[in-house]
Amino acid sequence: MPGETKERVIQWLTGSDTCFLIGAGCSRCAGKPLIGELTTKVLAKVDASIKAQFDRLSGTKTRPPTIEDLINYLVRYQSILQTVNDADKHMLKPDWIDESLQSIKREIVTLIADAWVDSPVHSRFMQRIANKRSKDGRDIFTLNYDTIIEATLDKLRYEYVDGFRGSRRAWFDPTVFDEPSACAPNFRIHKLHGSVNWLRESTGHVRRAVISTAVDITDTVMVYPSEQKYLQTQFGVYETLIGRFRSRLRAPNVNNCLVTLGYSFNDEHINEAIIDAINATASNLTVIAFVGSDPKAKEQQAQLTAIAERCDSRFNAYVGNAFYVGGALDDSESKVLLAAELWKFESLVDYIAGEAT
Repeated sequence: MPGETKERVIQWLTGSDTCFLIGAGCSRCAGKPLIGELTTKVLAKVDASIKAQFDRLSGTKTRPPTIEDLINYLVRYQSILQTVNDADKHMLKPDWIDESLQSIKREIVTLIADAWVDSPVHSRFMQRIANKRSKDGRDIFTLNYDTIIEATLDKLRYEYVDGFRGSRRAWFDPTVFDEPSACAPNFRIHKLHGSVNWLRESTGHVRRAVISTAVDITDTVMVYPSEQKYLQTQFGVYETLIGRFRSRLRAPNVNNCLVTLGYSFNDEHINEAIIDAINATASNLTVIAFVGSDPKAKEQQAQLTAIAERCDSRFNAYVGNAFYVGGALDDSESKVLLAAELWKFESLVDYIAGEAT
């Protein structure tokens, strides 16, 4: 039975119709902070007035507020101020919001950016999932701001596209994702929440730059985890990428599968995109999620069960070593999977690629 279970998991992760959603949990092995640690460190560096606004926030479902919630709140507040005539009478002022967002993002860059450092764990993962049986390459959607995936693919000499054209001062041009080529890319990388090395110029153009530290920042950093409806008129890059995410999930592939790694399902905008895709007419999508357990276990189980109930038995989550929802595996196989603790990215890579030597 364990052998059969492992083969099933390998098929999920390496099947030609599988795409991935990667969250912050997958960058921990490369020394990048999880969202709670990132929040604490950023708030320790920014002005006290920014911290005061953060203290007003409540969390989302099972988790406390994060620095991403603060960014969302400030972006939404700014959006409201742009629609009223008496913005100067509101508690927060447009200039203060702009300065605060820039300050927060500079601290994020300081904590996350590096000199294009690859990850041995990611290297083994990318080699194992490289879609060699398809001319289309493998789609990876990530919510992370770091550049670990890109640096690792460069180290491996794998072809990939990320929505930019050019090199040192590349510009955003999503047509590169679908251009016909004699040599198809191994991967298509979609950074749904932006990146520490994306900058928006005063002209509105979005560029991918070389940013190793906050000193390298010359324009507005494109790090925005906010819901798209607050950004689409200003930052078309996000509208484009989330559109590609929705479209990929609705692909008519017979064995269409989304595997989520390091994602805690606390982003309602992403969750709704997944649920909508599963319930779309003629959808073949199945979701397999490897999720770390939350201290509020009952609330987490209730949340994931509620998602599964909306997904016609095609949403499956294996949470820590505690519980699972969905019916992709029977009870005994599911317990085998929980024992393997595949919510840890290193454990999952060992499981599908063999332990590192």
